Amino acid sequence: MTSSSISQFGSNPVRSLTSRAPAEPDERLQALKRLIGKVTPQIGFNDVCKTSIPDLTFYRMDKLATPTYCIYEPCVAIILQGAKEITFGEQACEFAQGSFFVTSVDIPTLARVTAASEQTPYLSIVLKLDLSMLNEVIQTQAPLKQEATPEARGFASGMASSEMLDAFARLSALTGQPLEAGLMSDLIKREICVRLLLSCAGHWLRSVTRDGYRDKGIVRAIEWLKLHYDEPLHVAQLAQLSGMASSTLHHNFRKLTGTSPVQYQKSLRLQAARSLMLTERVDVNTAALRVGYESVAQFSREYARRFGAPPSRDIKYARENGGRLD
Repeated sequence: MTSSSISQFGSNPVRSLTSRAPAEPDERLQALKRLIGKVTPQIGFNDVCKTSIPDLTFYRMDKLATPTYCIYEPCVAIILQGAKEITFGEQACEFAQGSFFVTSVDIPTLARVTAASEQTPYLSIVLKLDLSMLNEVIQTQAPLKQEATPEARGFASGMASSEMLDAFARLSALTGQPLEAGLMSDLIKREICVRLLLSCAGHWLRSVTRDGYRDKGIVRAIEWLKLHYDEPLHVAQLAQLSGMASSTLHHNFRKLTGTSPVQYQKSLRLQAARSLMLTERVDVNTAALRVGYESVAQFSREYARRFGAPPSRDIKYARENGGRLD
């Protein structure tokens, strides 16, 4: 994939790859790698570094691990070093150094780092998207001529431009500078929105964030599920909320998220239960009941299928390896 191409998930169940990293990485990419290498603690297995800049996170991994299920919020992420494979629905995409991906809704995924070592750790930077800010930028932007993009939505990717990398480098450099960050971080975030709209993902991004786009009903359904995942799910009521027939809801929901409403709720429940057991140290029975399961046995079966081990064993392993949730 070249810098002018775009990868989108949800249309064909085939594996797609980003282009390989250039022979001479952009100097801005190198600067970002050096910065994140300095600020992430050298703890070995896995480190998630929440920065002082709201919604900006650095990731570092020094060795490979088993695939993990996670839910990506609307965000833009850039792979600075190493590689990562993300499976969305039935389609997998591997992101190499210098590539980015952007999500428009909360999407359940299976992710695994495919290139990392102590000498060359996996490094990435993630910025949660302010969709209101993005839409404001879209409203002020003159229409651009873009190639038509596929129907698939929810997730898009490409190679980060030098200008996008530069904006991320300047935003990252504000960490630890509260005065400058308070004055400048939102300005740089708006610039990042502009860079995304000018990128190969721009046409897709405008189509899924502009006011009145046809998937707003699905977004309403997603927001309801996020708030009420521990309650019984009645698809007919969810369809009414979204303003669609049940069959249309199911089709459009799967197209946008790669899964059905029922499976989406299950992902939210299992992820919430895992978080409860790790962060609040509740037992398996309590976690299952708190996220909406009536049967602890069913919860344990579905948990093992999702995370590869029964709850107690998985949590024990996670605690021994830094308590990672991603």
